[in-house]
Amino acid sequence: MADFPSSSQVVSKQWQVFISFSGQDLRNNFISHLEGAFKQAEINYYIDNKETPSESQNVIFTRIQQSQIALPIFSSQYAESKWCLNELVEVMKQAKQGKLRVIPIFFNVTPKDVGSPYGSFGCKVYVESQHNPSSLPIWTAALKSATGNIGLLLKNYSNERLLIQEIVSSVKEVLDRLPSLHNVISREISPVTSGSSSSSEKSLFDDAMNHRIKQLAEMIDFSCDQTQIVGIVGMPGIGKTTLAKMYFDNYSDRYVFNKIISNIREMVQLRGHHYLESELLKGQELNDEAKIFSKKIFLVLDDVSQKKHIEFLLHNRRRIRKGSKIVITTRDKSSIAELFPEIYVVPPMNDTDAWQLFKDHAFKGGVSSTTGNFPKLTQKFVDYAGGNPLALVELGKELNGKDEAEWATRLENLPYKCNVNISRELRISYEELTVQQKDAFLDIACFFRSEEENYVKCLLDSECGDVVKKLAEKFFVCISGGKIEMHNLLCAFGKEIRSGERMCDHRKTTAILRDAVQQETKYVRGIFLDTCTETKGIPVDRERFTEKFNPMNLRYLKIYDSHFPENCKVYLPERLDFPFEKIRYLHWDNFDLEELPSDFNPKNLIDLRLPYNKKIERVWGAVKELPRLKWVDLSHSTKLTDLSALSKAFDLRRLNLKGCTSLEKLPEDMGNMKKLVFLNLRGCTTLSSLPEKLNLISLNTIILSGCSSFNKFELISNNLEFLHLDGTIISTLPPTIQNFKKLVLLNLKNCTMLESLPDCLDKLKALEELMLSGCSRLRTFPKIKVTMENLQILLLDGTSVEKPLQDQLEMNGLSMLRRLCLSRNDMIKSLQPCISKLYNLQWMDLRYCKNLTSLLTLPPNLQYLNAHGCISLKTVASPLALLLPTEKGPSSFIFTNCEKLEHVAKNEIICYVHNKTRISSDALNRHNKGLAFETLAATCFPGSVVPAWFDNKASGAVLERELPPYLRDNGFVGIALCAVVSFKNYKIQNNNFMVKCICELNNVEKSSSFFNFHIGDLSETDNQQQCRIKSTHVFIGFTSLFNGEMRRVPTKASIRFEVTDGTSEDAKCEVLKCGFSLVCESDNGSWHANAEANQLVCEPDNGVSDAKADAVPKDNGSGADGSSRGDELRPGESIFVRLWGRTSFFDQLRRGLRLY
Repeated sequence: MADFPSSSQVVSKQWQVFISFSGQDLRNNFISHLEGAFKQAEINYYIDNKETPSESQNVIFTRIQQSQIALPIFSSQYAESKWCLNELVEVMKQAKQGKLRVIPIFFNVTPKDVGSPYGSFGCKVYVESQHNPSSLPIWTAALKSATGNIGLLLKNYSNERLLIQEIVSSVKEVLDRLPSLHNVISREISPVTSGSSSSSEKSLFDDAMNHRIKQLAEMIDFSCDQTQIVGIVGMPGIGKTTLAKMYFDNYSDRYVFNKIISNIREMVQLRGHHYLESELLKGQELNDEAKIFSKKIFLVLDDVSQKKHIEFLLHNRRRIRKGSKIVITTRDKSSIAELFPEIYVVPPMNDTDAWQLFKDHAFKGGVSSTTGNFPKLTQKFVDYAGGNPLALVELGKELNGKDEAEWATRLENLPYKCNVNISRELRISYEELTVQQKDAFLDIACFFRSEEENYVKCLLDSECGDVVKKLAEKFFVCISGGKIEMHNLLCAFGKEIRSGERMCDHRKTTAILRDAVQQETKYVRGIFLDTCTETKGIPVDRERFTEKFNPMNLRYLKIYDSHFPENCKVYLPERLDFPFEKIRYLHWDNFDLEELPSDFNPKNLIDLRLPYNKKIERVWGAVKELPRLKWVDLSHSTKLTDLSALSKAFDLRRLNLKGCTSLEKLPEDMGNMKKLVFLNLRGCTTLSSLPEKLNLISLNTIILSGCSSFNKFELISNNLEFLHLDGTIISTLPPTIQNFKKLVLLNLKNCTMLESLPDCLDKLKALEELMLSGCSRLRTFPKIKVTMENLQILLLDGTSVEKPLQDQLEMNGLSMLRRLCLSRNDMIKSLQPCISKLYNLQWMDLRYCKNLTSLLTLPPNLQYLNAHGCISLKTVASPLALLLPTEKGPSSFIFTNCEKLEHVAKNEIICYVHNKTRISSDALNRHNKGLAFETLAATCFPGSVVPAWFDNKASGAVLERELPPYLRDNGFVGIALCAVVSFKNYKIQNNNFMVKCICELNNVEKSSSFFNFHIGDLSETDNQQQCRIKSTHVFIGFTSLFNGEMRRVPTKASIRFEVTDGTSEDAKCEVLKCGFSLVCESDNGSWHANAEANQLVCEPDNGVSDAKADAVPKDNGSGADGSSRGDELRPGESIFVRLWGRTSFFDQLRRGLRLY
């Protein structure tokens, strides 16, 4: 981690916005536009401007901590980046601590996509986590939490410009509610010195409170005749009393009778409730409560802890005159609930103010805060404090005058040892809890922080009822994204006060097991032992294990390795006594026995986890009662063969048997698990079928992926939504599949024995995704008699379907499809004409269809077509597709390695893209005024000549031209680009290959504008075949420019083309030729076409010299009839095929196969 900035550097290192995203295409388009908008709005932001991560993850985390707002921009590529997912974890951590506001942006994905672990987005996250499985729950939790924030969806806006405008507006709105950086700048100009700490600290805290006072003032209208009651609530030390007193000082003069009563809780404890009356009358002219409450009053009641405090003073609102204003501070929202007040939850201090407040107390006496490791250590202590002013002050005082080593030691002990003064303050609230609430709080603090709320409730005492809700009302926990979270201070406090009962410090636990430390353990309630730091392993003695831990108390036992669970090193004797009847949670990685001890009574067991076990063959011998068991994880237990021990787990909800390679069958009585929702059998390679007549009525998801012996699937639940049968050897699906009325996803990828699908497929009304990739024996597709209204994704790549979808398309059964993959099908010779009826189709993949010879008319809304490797393709339809006049979407058409593509076909492709561009540009021009720039269309195909209609050409990759002065009259709106690239049998190494253009336009005002555009990229979306480009190809694209600033008349253009993929293979690709032309607009806003229609087409590669190929045809200024055209263009003003479409969008489309 980089050093945290010194006080004189804090301002320059502070960011209003942190942008998190993934994808080079997104960076060079949407992100660059967003950056421009932020600059124009004078919004300070941080973004890593390198194409590869240039700084360590810890440095990026520091940047996040120094930001006020985070913008995670979710696209399909976000889930493919461990870097971004780790960023998001840190972002949500800061957000939960109140240090950061989060505005999620959903770019061609939805919150449901991002938050679901089962969809395409979730599958990508799962794939990325395989190298470190422990990261998966952390990532998914962060994603789910992020989707709980109010975000912005691209699909809700007609174009990216409107989305960018809304982002800027939302950021400004949030910044207006946050403490601005102005206060920080003021402190930088007048730095705090140790000699003036008291006054500067007051000024600092006042600055931090000003924004809160403003928020509170918005809740109370002094001009209103209605009684208003506001509760200022929050955890201890957050600043409730300070805020109330400052608010009272600011507004008390508006009422004749005003009063603040402080420390009510302490006052009542010392003197009783009746003393409140005398305190209320003290210093007032009126000596009768009735007379006081007969008038409008402004009353502040500080530190109310019980309902009867309110009842005694206010009689539950009955004695309050209308128009009065009451402010109450409390640590317990329920104590004032009957007053129905408005609630103001005091937020934590922002990171800047928190850092400064801590420093003011930690570095008194002349010690510099910028030397050595102090900046790094300071940031960690500030992070731990979580914006709590009391913690910042007390920790600062505790560390003042100590050296770095002492700081480091204290930091290491922070999770287990609370500061004395902080602990004293927290204990006040703790002692007011009931016994059940105390137990629940301590269990969560020591064992179950950040776990799912419903899960924790199940593990706690069943008689606790709404104990978690009560803890949340008292600010001991908070519920965020469905998870139970807890402040660091409370967590450390909980671990410390009952450390003998709840052992979660692995150092102390290890020492006890090794008899290195003697400690009373008979009241131990839970043990969590992380062995990741153990190199030799921990031996467990048979007798001493049960002697040390009283069987009547132990409820939670977790022995694990947080880094590599399969390497957990706790060595057990051959026989182990295990008489722990109260155990509710048992998690033991790499459990070292063949089964659990016979004396183990699981009657209270709720969650059983024994993953990565190399010995266990069965859970236990005899069938036992399991009345409370809800979760079981036996994943990667490679010798597990018998599950009969679970036959009485009638309440089981989730069962994970992933990687149990010796499991041949499931118990026949498994049908008794009526509440089972999730069943994971992935990689159970010896499992051949499920029990007959199995009816798991609640089952939502079953995963049989990679069960290479599984050959028969039967109906198991009418409520099934996600069915994964990929990699099995089933030959068909049963007709009863029509009963899966709720089925959303059917995954049959690489079912190499599958020969047919049932005719009742169209009965699956809820089906959205059907994946048949790699089903090489599948030759027919069933007739779809009724429109499948929800089916949007159909993957048929690698199948043998001869006439794909002819009957289905003629019946309009698949009319709602958006994505269609037919790649790697050697049976297809031509597409059926009826495919043009797929009006909603946006993405089509035809890669490696080696016998495809012709393309008939394509669907009108198609935005992405990939025909790479169609080595027999010769002709395309004329027109290639019908065009809709309202179409605005960007487009990309890839014909790489289509070596037999005829000259006429190439011309037809160019003409289609040209016409599509005209329609799109007209729509953008009408509706998107003010957009910075839009990219609309692109294509690539084998060839070696820059088309004749490009006005400016050159050999090589660089082109500079002086531009004609009369562009001003015709309205410069865009630029067309072309590059001829030699690949020399180039092999794509990754998914980052692109042909990029760097464009500089100098205008009449002698200023320059720079743009980066992609005019093409290539990627391989699976691992079956490495993409190899064999010859020279032509890349053509167009970008439109609508921003007012861009309409300044350019006088010179400098353009450089690059071919990059981030590997040493770059040298094998070379830009041989390039070209560009400017595009102008007539006065009435219509687009101009070139005078000669044939100038839009591509010249044949027939050995014509470069001189001839580069010649620019001249316009004679006459129409076809010889008459003069009133709207003619001067040379250089032709209309061209437009540049590469929005690459962020196309990247999502191109990677469609890899989504799964």
